[in-house]
Amino acid sequence: ISYCNWLSKKEKLEPVYSQHGPNVFCDFTKNGYRLPTEAEWEYAAKGGSKAKETKFSGSAKVNDIAWHKANSKGTPHTIGTKLPNEIGIYDMSGNVWEWCSDWYEMDYYKKSTTSNPEGPKNKEYRVLRGGSWVSIEEELRPERRDYARPVNAYYLNGFRCAADKN
Repeated sequence: ISYCNWLSKKEKLEPVYSQHGPNVFCDFTKNGYRLPTEAEWEYAAKGGSKAKETKFSGSAKVNDIAWHKANSKGTPHTIGTKLPNEIGIYDMSGNVWEWCSDWYEMDYYKKSTTSNPEGPKNKEYRVLRGGSWVSIEEELRPERRDYARPVNAYYLNGFRCAADKN
């Protein structure tokens, strides 16, 4: 979140995040960088409007697109060393779990809007997606969800930025 605000300021965009005490808020009306929502992350991982019916992000063959437990040799790898998905995005399956802006709630999507939901307003855990270099194949599917406390740094987690540049 700090990186997203820093990059926004550097590129003369409006920072998206504000903090009040321990609480962090995302203003989706601003044009700066932010973590993708869980829905945005999954849409991108599945190939957006060019989506094909594949098990993983960009292929049905996991070794073509992902670093995972069976092929990583116990270490993360440089971004872009496997094939991209249908819209040219690399490493949406495997390599590192990616933080999303959503707070985690197990059954949130059973009651949310179907048009770009932004997740619950506040919970204890944030969503992680994509699996990592120590994940088994099943954890690499775009639909797979995990969660963690956002105050904890962990060597299996990373992030990518999204922006709504108006």
